[in-house]
Amino acid sequence: MLKHSKSGPLKVALLSISPHNRAILEFFFAGAGQSLFKVVKLVEAEALIVDYDHPGAKEEWAQLNCTDKAGIILSVHPVDLPQTVWIPKPLTSKALTEAATKIQDLIVVQPTAVPAMAEVINSRELFEKVAAPEKPLGLSQPTVTPFGINTTKPQARFNTLMQSAALEEDEEEDELPPLPSVETIKQAVVFDPAETALEMEEIAKPLEPSVSPEVAEKRWRELCGNAEDIRQAANWHTDLASFTPDNYFLSGLLEALRRAKQANQAVQLTCLDNQQLVIFPELGQIFTSMDSRADEFALLCKMPIATNQLLIHTPVGYELTELLEQVKQKPEFCVDLEGFVWAVTLLTAQGRVQQGADLSQKIALIAWPNMTRLEQFPHIMRIAALWTHRPGSVFEIAHALAIPQRYVISFYTAANNLNLFELDQTKLKAQTTTKEPPKENRGLFARLLKRLLGGSAK
Repeated sequence: MLKHSKSGPLKVALLSISPHNRAILEFFFAGAGQSLFKVVKLVEAEALIVDYDHPGAKEEWAQLNCTDKAGIILSVHPVDLPQTVWIPKPLTSKALTEAATKIQDLIVVQPTAVPAMAEVINSRELFEKVAAPEKPLGLSQPTVTPFGINTTKPQARFNTLMQSAALEEDEEEDELPPLPSVETIKQAVVFDPAETALEMEEIAKPLEPSVSPEVAEKRWRELCGNAEDIRQAANWHTDLASFTPDNYFLSGLLEALRRAKQANQAVQLTCLDNQQLVIFPELGQIFTSMDSRADEFALLCKMPIATNQLLIHTPVGYELTELLEQVKQKPEFCVDLEGFVWAVTLLTAQGRVQQGADLSQKIALIAWPNMTRLEQFPHIMRIAALWTHRPGSVFEIAHALAIPQRYVISFYTAANNLNLFELDQTKLKAQTTTKEPPKENRGLFARLLKRLLGGSAK
């Protein structure tokens, strides 16, 4: 574990970060950089990290006018800004460690000064204070859980939505310019195997001391089932249990999500016992009091539901304004959209095969899952690493990693509902035949991938 000369980790907030570099930072913060950096809310941060090559990052940095906070700038090209440290890409653990030392020297304590970011912070605080409600409404949403699914805050486009709703009610046609988005992450519950001596099996264990191995195993069975491997992959149609999404709450959620993304506006889903949720596609958030770790929620996902018991509705005008006001009053009920869909999929499938899936088909992971927002289970990082490295079927991935098939099936089902896979065989073949030999990459991400795959791709 790397050490730092200063006492305590540097408190940082993440601004615009590309998925690739965000994955690198997650690995580093969770492992080797655990004593160097701590991800906190924007208002608590001593320094900010921004990917200057990411679309909208420069505009966001300029808008924040961060005169009271130091900054770490990630970029391919040199960047010279006041109170900042530049880290060249590709990122390395050495560069991140050196930046932690340099940035400490830039920090100026201003105990009585009024932050220059006050106006911006006020709008962000709306979604950054995630706290447990004094009196839970229905199934309350916790802020932190021991298995990796955390509540995350909507981006700073809430005010834009509020104004848009008011304009729609007045039948105005003017469009407000989009504000740059800000993403914050919580520390992942997976150590960095490239920088520690942990064995791969240890990575899958919960790191919260309050969670016993028995509780962890119980939750993993709830998410991934306990089915044994099948010996003949060709017989998977008959040997593996399957389920039809149309018979479950999952189908209503996916349909509501499809409509929300298609229209790019909020969509409300009402189910049994008047349980409701509202999808905000622009924010990547769901507003709901349902707790994905509660027994009642697991039952809702597992129990067959008739289609007439699910109502999808698109709120507009005053109704939308009223909903946004509820979000403003109860930000603790905002949860990450992808994390919610991931949890519902796993609880519904329980390791079973989704109808229409072809487990013998070679597929490739085209986007790295944001592990800080998804509930985790054993081998999830290795599965993602290998599927990112090369295409393969569910059974090929399980065999190459020598892990139970149920974990790969669960990953496939949940990730597929998040559209993280390339399923088009024509595109896969074209990529395989035209792909140039990979250039040597000595960056941290390349080393992490190599370690996750056991030193080589099997």
